[in-house]
Amino acid sequence: MIHSPMVSQPTASLVPVADGVFAWIGRGGDSNAGVIDTPTGLIVIDAQQTAAQGKSFRQFVEHELQKPVRRLINTHFHLDHVAGNVAFSDVATIAHERTVQTLHDTLGVPSDSGWEVSDSITKLKLFFGFNIEDLLATDDVGSAWFMNRVSGPGYDNISICPPTESFADRYALQAGKDIVRCEYWGAAHCDGDLVVHLPRAKVVFLGDLLFVGRFPWFGDCDLEGWVERLDRVLQMDVETVIPGHGPPSTLREVAVFRDLLLETHLAVRSAVRRGLSEDATVAEVVLPQFASMPRYDAWMPFNLRATYRMLRAA
Repeated sequence: MIHSPMVSQPTASLVPVADGVFAWIGRGGDSNAGVIDTPTGLIVIDAQQTAAQGKSFRQFVEHELQKPVRRLINTHFHLDHVAGNVAFSDVATIAHERTVQTLHDTLGVPSDSGWEVSDSITKLKLFFGFNIEDLLATDDVGSAWFMNRVSGPGYDNISICPPTESFADRYALQAGKDIVRCEYWGAAHCDGDLVVHLPRAKVVFLGDLLFVGRFPWFGDCDLEGWVERLDRVLQMDVETVIPGHGPPSTLREVAVFRDLLLETHLAVRSAVRRGLSEDATVAEVVLPQFASMPRYDAWMPFNLRATYRMLRAA
């Protein structure tokens, strides 16, 4: 059954967003994916965060749409979007060259079946960014939450299949009368983020360039670059925007999220220029218009520290 979109839902659902274009909306704000129905098979965007979820996702869409998956696109390297790649190991997987390089630099040379990751710190880096150890050193309570996030069934040992094809700036796939345009515009939420655009359908998949309905995690992002990428998205001729987390949205939600990032950046930059310490910045800076969002209280201090350190380093 194909379900209608919901802001928060107990199970993942397949949501039609245009003719032959679907969003797979993760359970309770988990990572999203996408499906494009073409005459020669399905193109999938992102693979879910565990092998089991990737398998269930693939089985559902192939059964529902009565076609096989023929291509997988990874929007970036974070494990909640690529750990399900193992369920698509028989199809070509496309990603930006920086995504491929990051996985190789972090995990080494893959075996024939890919990589096996069991080390908690490595998993945390591939989920949340390479500054995660330094950020968690400031908060023992927060550290416990993050360690628990990468533990338990489906997470203790993660198998990762590497992308099989990569590109530098642009990659296009024919999708019936439409074209799937994959573009890299520069470092943002991480280095390697793709914008996946279907111009005829007026749909864009942004991966974790966009969070809707919950406060984002900054990690080791390029915050100025992130704002600039979203400014460019806001100039696109699109009607539907699929975030990496949250329900199908529009450019209005992109603008709100862009303002959240920019206001954080400006507030921390002001604190740095006034000579405030990192701890004082964390204590002082608040975004009251966003404070009711889920995860604001838990993640805002980490985001402020990450932004403070980024601006001081610059």
